[in-house]
This record gives sequence, C-alpha cells and structure tokens, in this order.
Amino acid sequence: MPRYRKVAVGGTFSFFHAGHRHLIRRALELGEEAVIGVVSDEYAARRRKKHPVEPFEVRALRVLRYSLRKARPGQKVTLVPLDDVAGPAGYDPEVDALVATEETFVNALAVNGERAQRGLAPLAIEVVEPVLGPGGEPLSSTRLWHELASEGCAERDP
Repeated sequence: MPRYRKVAVGGTFSFFHAGHRHLIRRALELGEEAVIGVVSDEYAARRRKKHPVEPFEVRALRVLRYSLRKARPGQKVTLVPLDDVAGPAGYDPEVDALVATEETFVNALAVNGERAQRGLAPLAIEVVEPVLGPGGEPLSSTRLWHELASEGCAERDP
C-alpha cells in the first residue's frame, strides 16, 4: 500500500545504474503518484558535474522506460525536467513526500526551505539506503564514469 499520495524524486540520472533504479522503485512504492525530475542539460552544466552527463533526452528516456515498467497498473508517473534543486516539489501543494539518498538529503532540506517560504507544508523525506558496488562502496555515477574512462572507453553507448 502506498504511504503517500504524491511522491517526488529527482536526479541527473547519467550512467543509469542500480542505485538510480533503487531510488525510483522506492518512490513508486511509496506514492500513489510519482513525479520524477530529471536534471536539464542547462542545470547539469551549471552544477559542473565531475563526470560526463549524457544528453537530457537519453537520460529522460531511460528513466521513463524504467519507471513505466515498474509502476503499478494505473499508477500515474510524470517525468519533468529540473532546472533547479526543487522542481515541482518546491511549489506543488499536492506533493507530500520526497525520496532522497544520504548524499542528496541536504537538497531535500533545501526543498522544504523553499516550500516554507511559499507557505506550504514540509515534505516527508524518505532516505533510501545506498546500493553498494562490488567494492562495498555506494554506487555513484561519478565513480562509474571514472571506471569507464580508466578502461579506455571514450564514451558510453546510450
């Protein structure tokens, strides 16, 4: 049974991996409805990631395909571009929970700060456990991109 009516989750989702899938699955489990934000190319450029970022269309399509396969029958899934840290979670009064990682928890707090400035109720923040890689460290796109580069691969096949 979903715990919340409308749950939001967001990320860059470059080099889509098991940690990303875990995050999205959790949002789908928790909400009757899920809003999934994918960082726009412009916002990704402003954030100066320490790894390559695939084009928005590639990242968004991977996220949407996965989400629709994992959604419950009749569950509404909305994919939106993110141009800031909050996206719809910062202004949509219907969103009642946000799914984050330990790494993005501070961003979730910032979203609640934006909501407070708008007079909206704070979101419940659901922090997911990290998915560990073969070395026992949390999976991260930065690490995966660096491993790919060290193997001599110039770019990843989208």
